[in-house]
Amino acid sequence: MNDCYSRLRRLVPTIPPNKKVSKVEILQHVIDYILDLQLALETHPALLRQPPPPAPPHHPAGTCPAAPPRTPLTALNTDPAGAVNKQGDSILCR
Repeated sequence: MNDCYSRLRRLVPTIPPNKKVSKVEILQHVIDYILDLQLALETHPALLRQPPPPAPPHHPAGTCPAAPPRTPLTALNTDPAGAVNKQGDSILCR
């Protein structure tokens, strides 16, 4: 688990590199960073030009609706130098 925290510390740019931070502080930075990325996606000019997705169909009570469609990240990542996909990176921290 400590390896996962170390990895998060390296990946999230808002965590000070030369300061000791607790695991809770790392998680707070991760949450803030995710919110910043979400805001950037919501205000990205390429996404603003797209028509809004169709309204989801009505689901009867007691059923779980499907997730709304999302734009693939590959359509948003235009700067390959900024990609995190380096050797050893994976979706899950193992």
